[in-house]
Amino acid sequence: KMGGQENAFTSTDFTAYYQVIGKQHLPEVMRLEADRMRNIVLTDEEFVKERDVVTEERRWRTEDKPSGKLYEQFKAMAFMNSPAHHPVIGWMSDIRSWTADDARNWYKRWYAPNNATLVVVGDVDPQEVYKLAQTYYGKNQPETIEPPKPQVEVEQEGPRRLTLKGATKAPSILMGFHAPTLVTAKTEAEKQEVFALEVLSSILDGDDSSRLTKELIRKQQLVASAGAGYDGTDRLTTLFMFSATPSEGITPEQTEAAIWQEIEKLQTELVSKQELERVLAQSEAQYIYHQDSIQSQANVLGSLISVGLPADTLDNWVDALRNVTPQQVQAVAKKYLQKDKVTVGTLLPNGKKSKK
Repeated sequence: KMGGQENAFTSTDFTAYYQVIGKQHLPEVMRLEADRMRNIVLTDEEFVKERDVVTEERRWRTEDKPSGKLYEQFKAMAFMNSPAHHPVIGWMSDIRSWTADDARNWYKRWYAPNNATLVVVGDVDPQEVYKLAQTYYGKNQPETIEPPKPQVEVEQEGPRRLTLKGATKAPSILMGFHAPTLVTAKTEAEKQEVFALEVLSSILDGDDSSRLTKELIRKQQLVASAGAGYDGTDRLTTLFMFSATPSEGITPEQTEAAIWQEIEKLQTELVSKQELERVLAQSEAQYIYHQDSIQSQANVLGSLISVGLPADTLDNWVDALRNVTPQQVQAVAKKYLQKDKVTVGTLLPNGKKSKK
């Protein structure tokens, strides 16, 4: 009735509830969210209905989708004993075993003001926002929250491989390498490595001029699609990842070999200043685009603070990338993209038609 939007999402690191609303409705929205934080009434009947919704969501996204199943099993193999081993939505057997009491206990433990980050972006007065927060959220009692015990990932001591067969027309592969983040980095040198990995990712897959597109798709025509990805702001250790779909007549083994060739180039040859400038131009453009949307600004601020990073991390992002040298890009390529540290997931067609 207020004419706005509201929704929620769960990532590996946090759950977020958000509204996009006219500023005149901010007090009412804060009243509603403060109430949702501590006073939810969860009936057994309602819980069972929502649990069924989650099983359908998992079936649609993973069970009936070979690429989703590959990614899930790939992550479970790459992370043996740390939280990233488990999918955010949960395994199907887990979901079906949940009870309403499980949800109530989780809610009571974690949905507390001392475990929340409130982000307000827009044409508002900060002092007024503080007063509203004290009025509505201030009524909620804090919870005694004991963080989970540390689950440190075991060191990988050799390549890991997974082959999955599914109802797909074309094969595909995933490759991943364990890598640090700004949160897990313990020294300034390690933090600088994170920015070098970000630059490395953009060199490989930033736009149509990136190496994977230029070399593997257009020049050699070995793959129909290829990409690289890395998120240096994850709360725990993450993966530097490659993905590719071979062209017709090209095997996954040939595709993997072609990716290794691109990795070896980065390990043996310094990237040019021209490539670095392209990456920096992209990063500056993305930073500007983030300012176009108040929702985007809120998402960035909230996600950074929720994982334990300073709120101004993005403001200093481009400057940090500008300090990256070609030698540092080469060094992280050598250090992290090693053949004994790779996890490879391959999806092969099983001859069946995909489910609609």
